[in-house]
Amino acid sequence: MLRIYLLAAAWLLAVAPCYAQSFSKQTFHTARAKSPGAGTIFIYPERIPLKAGGFFNAERGMMFAPLNRALGNGNSDVIAIDFYRFRRSDQAAASTPPIFFLHGGPGWKGLESELGRRGNFEQQWQPLIDVSDVVVVGQRGIGSSKPNTVIDQTIEQSADTPNDPQTMARELQAKLSQERRVWEEELGVDLQGFNVVEAAADVDDLRQALGYDKITIWGGSFGSHWGMTIMRKFPHGVARAVLWGMEGPDHTYDHPGWVWKTYARIAADAESSPELREHIPEGGLIKAVEALVEQATKEPFTVSVQRGGNTVDVLFDGKLMRRMARGYSGNIRAWPAEIIKMHRGDFDSAARRAAFQTTSRGRDLRTASYWMLDCGSGITAKRLAEFEADPAHQVIGSTYWYYEAGCPAWDSDLGDEFRQNFETDIPTLIVHGTWDTSTPLENALELAPFFNNSKFIQLKRGPHGALGAAALAHPEFRLQMLKFVVTGDLSQLPDELELPPVKWVVPD
Repeated sequence: MLRIYLLAAAWLLAVAPCYAQSFSKQTFHTARAKSPGAGTIFIYPERIPLKAGGFFNAERGMMFAPLNRALGNGNSDVIAIDFYRFRRSDQAAASTPPIFFLHGGPGWKGLESELGRRGNFEQQWQPLIDVSDVVVVGQRGIGSSKPNTVIDQTIEQSADTPNDPQTMARELQAKLSQERRVWEEELGVDLQGFNVVEAAADVDDLRQALGYDKITIWGGSFGSHWGMTIMRKFPHGVARAVLWGMEGPDHTYDHPGWVWKTYARIAADAESSPELREHIPEGGLIKAVEALVEQATKEPFTVSVQRGGNTVDVLFDGKLMRRMARGYSGNIRAWPAEIIKMHRGDFDSAARRAAFQTTSRGRDLRTASYWMLDCGSGITAKRLAEFEADPAHQVIGSTYWYYEAGCPAWDSDLGDEFRQNFETDIPTLIVHGTWDTSTPLENALELAPFFNNSKFIQLKRGPHGALGAAALAHPEFRLQMLKFVVTGDLSQLPDELELPPVKWVVPD
């Protein structure tokens, strides 16, 4: 039985030195007390400022879990998983299973900075605590969980370093191999414990530690991948699930053909809009992209732009044009205008974006845990061969270059058995946006038949955060969704939803 203590936050600061010692071969302090063992959980009060004044009294805690359960009881170091618990309001029924919220990424830095912004709690969490308890679980080895396996973000390069994929891959692998040695050899951390199966076990351990028989899984993107692993490995502890941005067992690497189908759906909407109709190239946006890539592959050209007071020459070859073809992932409203401008011969804004991406290279290496988690989930050889053969690969390039380049440095793979889809009878609500360029709709279309007791809602024009977008646009859906969390009844949920038409950026 896990032991629960209610302690002041200062206590954690007091034990931090001896806890750090258990992870490091170096001795920074002489500890007189033992580090907390696996199975220990500490909870302390946390006051959250409210927009209208006053505070909400929450709980925050650390659960100490085995770092690598595969080693067996007593043979593994421990890792501290950060979590928050928001107790249900008076109007919530005590019988409703608690919501366990799983963030995406992996790379979520924790809830502390978000809750520091007045209004965040009321907007994001208040609606949920009117239904049940809410537990927000940290990601092992990332952010506020300890250790945070941060790695050096700098890649050494000179001004004349070639900006080609092969050179960049070698640089990345060398840097990541060096960082792996630091964590494993210098700091003595067993990185093999950083995988989604262990992260799923963390959630089930926390469920038991907090005294819940069953929980509701609530997760999107990597959070859905994490949540599905819990549903597969610990189905006895899951009452129901709410998932969006579906990332199945074999979906860590994005399918180029499916991503390009997403852009085709976006293009069709843009081409029929009154504000863009007269600007659309003959044959449509998709044909325009294909022509741009073919032209740049055959006859590369250079565009000069100013950046930081210097002139930067940007070479538009086939590789760069494929990257530019996917536009601004965070602003899909501008994508058609960018394609139209390039089709007209105006490459200025595209060159500026390319120059920014080039000079920012090597600044987003994240954490060792990020690499171990995603590379561990990996991809089957069959699926990878399908990607390589897909015609879209020649249009938009590799959608998984980062993994191809970086994963060999980590030796992390859960195997093809993990990557097989599985059937579940757990009542599940799935919401997926038709314009999700991060986890394409086809992910959900492939997975939905394996959920035997589910409602799959396609959100027309929906983005990666489809669940939140649907709840904001359709208050009645929000109420139906929360009713499902209480009752498990899927029958009142709609078959599809739609977001309002987009106001497109019009090219100059």
